Amino acid sequence: MLPDPHVAAIAQQMIAQRQETGWRRAIDDSLLITGRNLIRLQRNPIVIVAIAIFPMVFLIGFWVVGQKLMAAQGVNYIQYLVPIINLQALFFAGLGSAIMLAKDIETGMMERARVMPISRVAVVAGLVLAYLIRGLLATFILLAVAYGLGFRFQGGFFALLGYFSLVIIFTAACITGYSILALKLRTPTLVDAVAIIPYTPLLLLSNGFSPTENFPIWLQPIVRYQPVSVTCDALRALVEGSANGGSLYVASLLWLVGILVALGSWSVRLYKSL
Repeated sequence: MLPDPHVAAIAQQMIAQRQETGWRRAIDDSLLITGRNLIRLQRNPIVIVAIAIFPMVFLIGFWVVGQKLMAAQGVNYIQYLVPIINLQALFFAGLGSAIMLAKDIETGMMERARVMPISRVAVVAGLVLAYLIRGLLATFILLAVAYGLGFRFQGGFFALLGYFSLVIIFTAACITGYSILALKLRTPTLVDAVAIIPYTPLLLLSNGFSPTENFPIWLQPIVRYQPVSVTCDALRALVEGSANGGSLYVASLLWLVGILVALGSWSVRLYKSL
């Protein structure tokens, strides 16, 4: 059967009306994909647990076990602990985004998106925006629970803005990094199994749970200057309103932006090769 020329003409007209290029079309399509991803997250009970329950359990668990030990070192542990639990929750957001992306690749959604008259950037941008929202929601819930345990944000309004800007950039870096795993492995179960490899050393070999001085001397330079530690230091300084908060913020920002640019360019190349 020959295709109906009238239908073909209408299809070509629709494609012409929805150009893949242009910022306005890219933004509209990205917001549409973001809404789709948020609906998928809302319907997944595991996501609700990861956003609300996991950070709360880790926060309370580490605080109960470590508060007396840290108090002996002159550390207010709830103030010290919240930033690393926050970053841990953002790592979980990045992992979740990788699994969702791998599912889209496995089910053929990415291939369908490539032949549809939508912006090429919309699929990735929609994923990033949806999981940025998830990361911010997890942060709000965590801070509310921490407040009940005695946590207080002592910095001013601009320190609060700085705190959340680092949260957003850190989340974007996690999503971008984990998207590389999804684009390389393309299988949700394999992505889930491998995701712990970057997560574990970055968190455990940091000053997030314990001060740098508690690590072996030969390991302290690595612990002190790796990106998670630098970001934890910046978040703590912003929380406390410390005088060195600005310099620590800039150091963390340089780390995170550098990682985001490097991983982002790699991720884009992998996405184009699908």
